[in-house]
Amino acid sequence: MAHVAWKWLVVAAAVGAGVLACDGDDDGDDGTDTPDAGVNEVRPGLGDDPGDPLGTPFTLPSGVAVSGPVYGAHDITDDCGNGAPGHGSGEFVKVCVPLRNTTGGPVEVVFPPGLVIVAASETFQNGLLVERVVVTVPPTPPGPGGLPDGGVDTGAHVVPLFTYCLNEALLPNDTGTPYRMGPVTSDSALKELLGLVDGKRVSGEEEVDVVQHAIYSITESKGLTSGDRADLADL
Repeated sequence: MAHVAWKWLVVAAAVGAGVLACDGDDDGDDGTDTPDAGVNEVRPGLGDDPGDPLGTPFTLPSGVAVSGPVYGAHDITDDCGNGAPGHGSGEFVKVCVPLRNTTGGPVEVVFPPGLVIVAASETFQNGLLVERVVVTVPPTPPGPGGLPDGGVDTGAHVVPLFTYCLNEALLPNDTGTPYRMGPVTSDSALKELLGLVDGKRVSGEEEVDVVQHAIYSITESKGLTSGDRADLADL
């Protein structure tokens, strides 16, 4: 509960000041935050650049499909309504992915590092999955199929994904915020970052902040700094 209160106090202060709304984690320049490359690239869907994030399409195994809208986890409990633990270490785009498995047996689904979660509203930020997440989706129980008027498939297997913010000036997820599955990023700088954290277990507020700060160096500035690379290597 304390974490959630902190999260929303930071957001409120940031919005009121007209600055960083996603987490407000903007450290001062200590000489290591100067980007190694001096080009501020256009990155659609990242930072304040408009458009859809670029990448290769994310595909699910045959017989498994996203059933209904992806939606924001509860903004206080981080729960998706099924008590399942979250997958991933991100703090500000926590979403629930409902999956329907019509194969008749369990299916392994892999959510790769670099997967982008796209917000349906320009008020909320897109998310980036940093870790490789593997889940086993059980067969969906027999039923009439289709979605009720509310748009929620009550028979779906819901997977909570906790992802990182890709748009510092926008808001974290709220309960039920609509999203959709995006591509696996093709951005070279983000791919470098993913390579630097590959095999590492990111846990705890300080380590999460290191990764989020490095992502902001890419999405809000001109790329990873030498300081970012050193901090990521120390995770």
